[in-house]
Amino acid sequence: MSYVFGIDLGTTYSCISYIDEYGKAVVLKNSDGDHTTPSVVMVESENNIIVGTEAKRSIEMEPDKTVQFIKRKMGKENDTVVLNGTTYHAPEISSMILKKIVNDANEELRQTGVLKDGESVKDVVITCPAYFGMNERQATKAAGELAGLNVLNIINEPTAAAISYGVSGNDKNETVLVYDLGGGTFDITVMSIAGSDISVVCTGGDDQLGGKDWDEALMDYVIQRYEEENGEDLSEDPETIASLYVDVETWKKALTSREKVNISVNGPAGRFREELTREKYEELTSDLLNRTKNLLDDVLKTAEKQGYPINKIDKVLLVGGSSKMPQVAAMIEKDYGVTPVLADPDEAVAKGAAIYANNEKAYNDFVAVEAAKSGKTVDELKEDNLVTGELDQKYARFGGAGVGEMRINITNVLSRTYGIAALDENDALKIFNMLMINDKLPATKTETFYTVSNNQSALSLKIYESRSTDNVMDIEDREPITVIDMKFNRGVPQGTPVIQTLALDNSGILHIVAEEQLYHSRLDTTFQLSNQMTDDEMRSASMRMNSATIE
Repeated sequence: MSYVFGIDLGTTYSCISYIDEYGKAVVLKNSDGDHTTPSVVMVESENNIIVGTEAKRSIEMEPDKTVQFIKRKMGKENDTVVLNGTTYHAPEISSMILKKIVNDANEELRQTGVLKDGESVKDVVITCPAYFGMNERQATKAAGELAGLNVLNIINEPTAAAISYGVSGNDKNETVLVYDLGGGTFDITVMSIAGSDISVVCTGGDDQLGGKDWDEALMDYVIQRYEEENGEDLSEDPETIASLYVDVETWKKALTSREKVNISVNGPAGRFREELTREKYEELTSDLLNRTKNLLDDVLKTAEKQGYPINKIDKVLLVGGSSKMPQVAAMIEKDYGVTPVLADPDEAVAKGAAIYANNEKAYNDFVAVEAAKSGKTVDELKEDNLVTGELDQKYARFGGAGVGEMRINITNVLSRTYGIAALDENDALKIFNMLMINDKLPATKTETFYTVSNNQSALSLKIYESRSTDNVMDIEDREPITVIDMKFNRGVPQGTPVIQTLALDNSGILHIVAEEQLYHSRLDTTFQLSNQMTDDEMRSASMRMNSATIE
């Protein structure tokens, strides 16, 4: 039997899941016997990479060799880190994390007899925050490819969590809000569920907000109190700080179940002890919680405009390890009058990805058999099904892992806004947004622009990505995510109409079509991503990965 796997590639912790022989989603243990692995990488040398708990212990003692929170750099313009003298792109670092959890999964599955000799984890679905743009999603896929995996799909973390919780079922009809506070990112998504159809209503979040920031707030407090009591700045002592980074996370976790905890620090000027109450900790981090509330308010306003006010939301699911902090549930209950559900916060995303992957595999296997019977290709049959729906109906009657199983259908929304630079009526260069954040996918928009000079023979199409909801915006210091040069067959006069279309499909590929209306010169191309590793960089990274030992 061939298996498919779901991977939660997290900012602070990562894990991998599959569907076992009993049809249950199971998160596999790593070599330390834990279900989650710290997303921390230490490069002892190009050929010796340490990932996980041991690397985490080295964050402060070996800062030039160790990196964490690499997810925050995925798909960004400045996505490189220098470790032990070698420059790495974020996807390569993420691939090391993937390789580690996959290696450990292979070991467990072979020991339990699930995988036979020569078999290994290969086909995977990887999750990402719902608000990730195309660059971030492509970087995530590149990480999987560098790790030697066949990435079947990239799906949103809140959607995976909802699948895991069981909101997708034949008898379900509800609206769900997922509040996903992880170690390094924050994500909110409202979804409408009708049977096995999951339709994302809107999404929001912040890729620079997470449990790490709560740790930093507590760290700053302890450093301040130590200096007040002992007259010494702890931040000047790397060894103490290294220990303190581990301690603040431990104290934070303790306060999720206890009202107080005794904190103790052995520093260069002696020992500092203090009783820290949950009330004091929540006071120290109240501004961070309020940031999540402000973002949640924004998403709820958008949902209400689309017919989903807060009183029509049936469930609020708390996902992500940091959502276990009591202040989160208390805030939601107090401010919104809803009692949230803590939905397996550490493992739900990976389990949901595994359920989705298994569902897609069963459906694709069914389609392949039906295609062979009909004499059509798989793609032809799927295209026919878009119109008739007959294939899905037959699958519901006879196909899948069990008779009557329904395929999970996900309708997503744009996580970003996409626009084109052009001159306005005052000859000022502006960004004219065409595909708007939270528009349903697939999305298409066509606009007419005009040439700006006589005998113009080319056009430079500058595409911008943002989270703006404005139709027109200033360029300011924004950089385009791609620039595409279009050449005309002949020079055209000033004011010649150029019809331009942007279309984004369900797989996240942006299509660009432009045609000038005099001689009908035409451009028809797919989006070429910026902020991605070049082919040469991918080859070099792949060679390093193949020659390195990852523990």
